Amino acid sequence: MHLFDNEQDIKYEDTQTVVLNKKGKPEESWMKDWSQEDRFEKFFEFCHKFDEREDTLLKSDYQIFSHRLHWHQHPFCDIMQDVDDNLHRMWYTLVFSFSNEHWLTLTTLIKNGVEGLQKRFISNRHARNDLFQIYYPKGTNVKEWLVEGPKKAAEDMHHILEGRNRPYTMMELAKKMATYFAENQGFRNPMYPCKNFARYIAMAYPHICDPESVLFGGTGHFDGMHQIFGGKNLMSKVKYDINEFGLFTPLNKYGIIWMEQMQMLAEHKSNPIKEQKWLNIEDKTCFFYKHIAINHSVKSPTKRIPYEWIFPRDFSLKVTNENNSKSYH
Repeated sequence: MHLFDNEQDIKYEDTQTVVLNKKGKPEESWMKDWSQEDRFEKFFEFCHKFDEREDTLLKSDYQIFSHRLHWHQHPFCDIMQDVDDNLHRMWYTLVFSFSNEHWLTLTTLIKNGVEGLQKRFISNRHARNDLFQIYYPKGTNVKEWLVEGPKKAAEDMHHILEGRNRPYTMMELAKKMATYFAENQGFRNPMYPCKNFARYIAMAYPHICDPESVLFGGTGHFDGMHQIFGGKNLMSKVKYDINEFGLFTPLNKYGIIWMEQMQMLAEHKSNPIKEQKWLNIEDKTCFFYKHIAINHSVKSPTKRIPYEWIFPRDFSLKVTNENNSKSYH
């Protein structure tokens, strides 16, 4: 089954009809009658084509497929190379993460400071409105908070990035920052933006946070894993802890199963992901679910937002020989 006629489109042929649950999500994989190896190959076909951007959805719906196959090839990682103190590294990355990766909010702050950000917010959108954003405390004026809250957090917490004998793991850093926002700024569950914060610190500064460490996914990731592996959707079933060394430690059988599944994908012979394998697989399984669900009319493409909210105008998601090893300068 497929929606488009472009010969470059990823086709989902010979998939099966599945029952949807009360939330409109499939109870089983659309590929439930395929062999496990065939399901692996379909996911890796998606990964192979991700940077080519010839598939209709991947080409046109940049706002829902807004990374490359290798996440460190993002203009954020380049623009942050000129930032050499930990307070500003933390401040800028928090603003980027809590604005749902709004490029013009970030660059305005870097170039024009707090006053420039306040001026911009008078008549311009402050955050992407196509992504999850219910983590703010009730009644928060987000425009005002983005000016004040991340700066206060960076002033309070930048010391944790200094004087360490090893890099943080991503989950270790994410949990530490989520605890800060819950205890000091009234957030109930800010793990979503704090995981994004840890991802971007790891991508830009691997000496501070290890990009090869485990990043535990959210709903979209587990929906994608469910399509690839079938069986039970492991969302909300995995129990884990982060130990004193920052290591992800499964606490139940589902945690062990999840780690085994991730390892299978990372080590598979068809996997085109060469760096930060676990992080990029976590990201691309989420995108894979979006792609297959749209093709099966269970999801719809998000309302398109301006490209410059996400990237510089001269940055291309399509990878060529000229730009495949760097992002934007």
